[in-house]
Amino acid sequence: MKKKSTYRLLLQSEEKNRNILEAALYALFALSALTAIWQFVEEPAMPHFGTGMFIEQPAKAGIPS
Repeated sequence: MKKKSTYRLLLQSEEKNRNILEAALYALFALSALTAIWQFVEEPAMPHFGTGMFIEQPAKAGIPS
């Protein structure tokens, strides 16, 4: 009689419900990653704080005297 390995027994004992649950979790993880990426896509490139002016200030180049 052939002795079955532990790995082979695990492969044979896979349950359908577990496979469905794993697929659902992977889909949920992918959806949450896409949602997080989409939030950054929708943000404006240069935010301002309601003053109508952008955060950036022009650099003043020059040699101090």
